[in-house]
Amino acid sequence: MKKVLALCDKEENYIRHMADYFEKKKMQPFIIRAFTDVDQLKKFSGKNEIELLLVAENSYEEDIKNFSVKHILILNESGSQAGGEIRNISKYQSSENIFQEMMNSYAENEEEITQRITADSHMKIIGSYSPIGRCMQTTFALCMGQVLAKKHKTLYLNFESYSGFGYLLNREFSADITDVLYYFHCEREKLAYRLEGMIQTLNGLNYVPPAISYQDLAEISGQEWIELFWEIEKMSAYEYLILDLSDHMKGLFDILRECFRIFTIIKNDGFAEAKMRQYETMIHMMNYEDIALKTKKWMLPEFYRLPAGLEQLTHGEMASYVRKIIEEEIYAHED
Repeated sequence: MKKVLALCDKEENYIRHMADYFEKKKMQPFIIRAFTDVDQLKKFSGKNEIELLLVAENSYEEDIKNFSVKHILILNESGSQAGGEIRNISKYQSSENIFQEMMNSYAENEEEITQRITADSHMKIIGSYSPIGRCMQTTFALCMGQVLAKKHKTLYLNFESYSGFGYLLNREFSADITDVLYYFHCEREKLAYRLEGMIQTLNGLNYVPPAISYQDLAEISGQEWIELFWEIEKMSAYEYLILDLSDHMKGLFDILRECFRIFTIIKNDGFAEAKMRQYETMIHMMNYEDIALKTKKWMLPEFYRLPAGLEQLTHGEMASYVRKIIEEEIYAHED
């Protein structure tokens, strides 16, 4: 059941950019309609119900309240409240921030939200896990995610105890994976829109900020995580979910069992080899041999020059190396 998200702004370049950004989000069940002329918007609303209207202050007129529109948001340009009681959000911020504010507002105000189900999609889960510390596991997973995101809608989740994401990216996050869990447990019918409001983007790769304290996740079982992943598959258009996993997770082996492919970074030294042997012994003892069958062990070569920032991982030696792995170990193993 399609719902109309209408955008209206007299600034043609701005509204085209915003519409392109929203289209790339693949926002089931929304279809995007953009207008630079208020009269055309009025004509459209006379024949179609609009679920959500994002209208610039320069295009807002009082009689818009009488249109066939369920929710209205004004893109504020003047700094003064426009439209009386209608919620205003600043026009002069990133498309990502506008999108997040819009989806959060929609989830807060819409009591009955149709569950988004994408029956045709099948999301493949890729696990990145190694029992060996400081082996470039996260750099590898982020590089793979960014490369895949160039062609596929991809989501990255980080479960490190101390990811340092906020510091590495010099950003503060208003929500993280703990908020996703809250809505999954308490407002599952709104999770799709809440999730859209929490998603951040890194060079085209979508991600949910990791938890500030890993102890907040200590009691989450493997089965709960797996059910959350299933829910994300059901309600979104993601083709790949990349899990950057760590030892502190409950039910780690059960989560690895759900993965389509698992990439384990290894090292050529005595300590690393001993840890790897113990890990593989545990898999065998606990009857998780299927994990070993899905696992590809990699000893990364020495890269002479790595990108300076996390958002540049699609360039350079490592990106070329990872592209070859994707071709041989992901695409070649798909049904």
